[in-house]
Amino acid sequence: MCQVVKGASPKFTFIKQFEVHNMKGKIMPIFKTGEMFRSTGIIIVTTNSFLTSDEKLVMGRGAAWQLKLKVPGIDRIFGKTIYETCGHLGRYGLIFNGKYGAAQVKCRFNEKACLELIKCSMTMLSIMAINNRTNIFNINYPGIGNGGLKEDHVKPILAILPDNVHVWKKKEV
Repeated sequence: MCQVVKGASPKFTFIKQFEVHNMKGKIMPIFKTGEMFRSTGIIIVTTNSFLTSDEKLVMGRGAAWQLKLKVPGIDRIFGKTIYETCGHLGRYGLIFNGKYGAAQVKCRFNEKACLELIKCSMTMLSIMAINNRTNIFNINYPGIGNGGLKEDHVKPILAILPDNVHVWKKKEV
């Protein structure tokens, strides 16, 4: 679990060093426009930590909703993991089930995305992607759709992601 509150733990120190190393421009994600769900590799959607009374993750909009339609029951699987990790409205950062993942960008489904949560989940994704260089990780652009943030506020956080992470935006109609 990622701590959003700054501390002096060894894990936090490693993450800060990791961020500084990557900010020097050594690696960058690949930005793509189109339909993320047609791509190969691991699919990650941005989500919240709001659980229903039967411990399902609320996945009612955007890419999360698309994944819920594509993979029936994924809301229950992610919900159970979140419940066991941090509970309703807690902070989990990034979780996986097979070739699907959930990256936390907010706690409540009806609130604006939080830059600190995005930073936490993207740091976790960065570490995962660097340790699994043969995999492609596809993620919808965090926080800019239903999260209500501006792209230029989020993009600097994404600079820590390596080039085996593809950050997707839908084509504008």
